[in-house]
Amino acid sequence: MSGTGDLNATDLSVPQERLPALNRRFDFGSYVEMRHFLDQMADLSKRENYYPNVSFGKTYANISIDAEDQATLGERNSSFISAMEALAATGKV
Repeated sequence: MSGTGDLNATDLSVPQERLPALNRRFDFGSYVEMRHFLDQMADLSKRENYYPNVSFGKTYANISIDAEDQATLGERNSSFISAMEALAATGKV
């Protein structure tokens, strides 16, 4: 099967421009604390209609926020980041 016409294929010969991103890791004392944070993040995302990339393990969450096709992180990103950090600081169960 050739890659010709495959809409899901990425042409690796074309350099991809990297947009600015913020990556944060939040560590928690237990799974319950981490899960509480993720639930609060889900509520925040719904309110803001903004959905960052999230990965997590038993006691940590990694959040990645990109610049949304802009050269820099914008005001919307900054307000979401501030709200997210406030949740992490006060979200201990």
